[in-house]
Amino acid sequence: MILLIIILGVIIFKVFFIFLEQKSLYHPYKDIPETPKNLGIAHEDVNFKTADGKLLNGWFVPANDAGLTLLYCHGNAGNMYHRLHKVKFFHEMGVNFFIFDYRGYGKSTGRPSESGLSKDAQAAYDYLISRNDVDKNKIVVYGKSLGGPIAADLCNRRQACALILEGSFATVALRAQQLYPFLPMKFLITQKYDTVAKVNNLRIPKLIVHGRADAVINFQHGEVLFSAAPEPKQFLPFEGGHNDDLFVISRAYKDQLEIFFAKYVTHVASL
Repeated sequence: MILLIIILGVIIFKVFFIFLEQKSLYHPYKDIPETPKNLGIAHEDVNFKTADGKLLNGWFVPANDAGLTLLYCHGNAGNMYHRLHKVKFFHEMGVNFFIFDYRGYGKSTGRPSESGLSKDAQAAYDYLISRNDVDKNKIVVYGKSLGGPIAADLCNRRQACALILEGSFATVALRAQQLYPFLPMKFLITQKYDTVAKVNNLRIPKLIVHGRADAVINFQHGEVLFSAAPEPKQFLPFEGGHNDDLFVISRAYKDQLEIFFAKYVTHVASL
């Protein structure tokens, strides 16, 4: 009887933990009150399907004579609407910009999960290369925060010419253990989002961007990722926090990105 009670208690705890894990990882927001049109930016509101039948929504923002297309994987909270400043920033850089909402976010159907979001990114990429105005040899994948492991996973499954990780974590397990050092988080978590494992064998150019004052995903994660990533790679620390976009929409950041693109993307065929 005692053994049965212990087993039952463990099962209940595990189910409760999975529920809390889901609530902690994903914070989707459904309403999209504004679009790039509100900023005077022409865009296409597009819908596309995943391999498992989910209907996703995205914005494709074209740029005149753009050779480069940036596929943006956003973080765990909100939706595309909350990244309008990024839309404006990259549009002004003169690149094609494609941002989409994961399943359960914005107008996209379904419920988020690690395997599901991986399928979502693959579907977004497949949609991109179906377009006549996108050079499939010049696609840069960009992941912010939770979007980091999703972007890195995509680069293992599809052809990208470069990967940019901003404020991403090394693994969910490391971040969870930092938050709850008294629990064996490595064995409890079910959604791994192991960015280190994803970048470990990526030979494409990688730019890792992280704020020194990041209180959500601390700076150590950026250092761990950079250390794990093989060449070619660059590390770009900045004086700011996780949600401090003053740098990542600044002229200084634009200059750094242009240097990175000029160094790697224009010579991607030789890599």
